[in-house]
Amino acid sequence: MSQGQNPKQHPHTREIILQAAEDVFTERGFSDASMSRIAKRANVTKSLIHHHFGTKENLWLEVKMKRFDDYFAVQRQQLETAGASPDNLRQAVLNLFNVLRNDPAVVRLIAWHLLDKTEMDRHGEEQDLTALGMARIVEAQQSGAIRKDLDPGYLLVSFFCLVFHWFLAKHEYLKWIGTDPTCAEADDAYLETMLKIFFEGVQPR
Repeated sequence: MSQGQNPKQHPHTREIILQAAEDVFTERGFSDASMSRIAKRANVTKSLIHHHFGTKENLWLEVKMKRFDDYFAVQRQQLETAGASPDNLRQAVLNLFNVLRNDPAVVRLIAWHLLDKTEMDRHGEEQDLTALGMARIVEAQQSGAIRKDLDPGYLLVSFFCLVFHWFLAKHEYLKWIGTDPTCAEADDAYLETMLKIFFEGVQPR
């Protein structure tokens, strides 16, 4: 910001604060990310952050919305328009896989989101998307496309865990199996194996 300019009126103040907050939250999680640290990273005062966002909780929510809303929109469109079928669910898994593959910062934010026990309730869009995904699984079960003896909630959790935990610790996993952690083909190799096992496993017996 130029000297003499009111930072409250600077057109990019919110973006500057959001980026600084994202950096700090990604590095330290919600609990250990102080407003003072965020203010220092953004080169603004704490009062200016409060002016724009109110509380640290609001700032954390804004950071998550900024990162996740595009993904939520793509996933919602997929689940709403493509119908209840294994192919639709497969594409939903691919959507998540590609988001996490292309943006490691999102992986870290999700990890902090899951680990931080002091954080507020989930973002409403996240809850709505979860409910929609479960509804699609139930419809696929009712149509006979997916086994009816599988719990829709645990099935959805399995989708997420198989994708998320790969990106959370894939370098360690690759060491386990004797593969170079820098292998460029590892993501695609894991994805192919995971999809075969998972979707063949949910087919009716």
